[in-house]
Amino acid sequence: MELRFQPALIQEVVDAFLEKTEREGDPTFYKEFHELADPIYENFPLDDREPEFQKLYQYLFGHWGFADIIDQAFNEFPDLRERIGIVLVRGVLKEDQESVDILRKWGTVEEDLAKTFEAKGQKGVGIKLLPRRFYDPALARFCRHELIHIKDMLDPAFLYDPDIKVGNTPGEESLILARFRVLWCLWIDNRLGRWGKEPVFSKEQRFREFSTWYRKIPGKQLVAVFEGLWATEFFTHPELIELATDTLKVIDRAIEVEGAEIPERKKVMLMPGFPCPLCGFPTYNWVENLEQDVEPEVLDFIRDNHPGWDPEYGGCDRCIEVYKLRAAGVHGD
Repeated sequence: MELRFQPALIQEVVDAFLEKTEREGDPTFYKEFHELADPIYENFPLDDREPEFQKLYQYLFGHWGFADIIDQAFNEFPDLRERIGIVLVRGVLKEDQESVDILRKWGTVEEDLAKTFEAKGQKGVGIKLLPRRFYDPALARFCRHELIHIKDMLDPAFLYDPDIKVGNTPGEESLILARFRVLWCLWIDNRLGRWGKEPVFSKEQRFREFSTWYRKIPGKQLVAVFEGLWATEFFTHPELIELATDTLKVIDRAIEVEGAEIPERKKVMLMPGFPCPLCGFPTYNWVENLEQDVEPEVLDFIRDNHPGWDPEYGGCDRCIEVYKLRAAGVHGD
């Protein structure tokens, strides 16, 4: 398995580490850097210094053990080493940009590399990390968690489909993918705990994260749902997508646990951020109890314009107001 690091990432990691250790009162690394860097200034003209400094940064990156952190993460998954031909590690600016993924759409050069290894029956993997991760004690734990994503993707039983389409609008797609990631990470940390390895987040932390995406499910019922998901030993990619898409499917996972309640299954749950069935745009302002609160002629007018729609499906506040005005206009003629 070949491991490559983006040159810009290597330099950022080394520079940030030098600044950090010197600030903390340890000049050892700063001195070592300048013992090797000063001769470059003295012995090479300006135009020739850049490649020499690249060599220096690559040397120190390996010498100080930063490359080993990623390499050693794969030692826990020897089967991945055999199936992966190349790993490209790139830096990112923000935490929400960090990821580990099958190398497919990074760019022409990376795509060509991936194809070269795929011809040999191996995969390319891309890792995106903040430079400061390399001197964060949690990096090994982070890599372990993320490599299980790769392990799942390469498991035929997981039925991974990178081209699966979700949502009817960009807003809905974003919501579904966010919930999908929460559910997948929940399952990964559950397995890590069962294997006796340290997860990224504890069960309690995963519950708090899960609850932020399913706020409309009452607290005691949410516990029963979460415990049902936590008790599940295996998911497939399509199952996780279905759970992220349909809240009723999530509710169906509830199990009997002390202090919790099994939710009553309704036909529809109007979740914040889900698309309005009338206009198709995500809404956080649902109008519910339509049969009690809206005139029958307005409901009939909506049905005429949206065959198959049922009051239980709800609607956003803007749509309901518009249809009230339209129905009043129709009936006033």
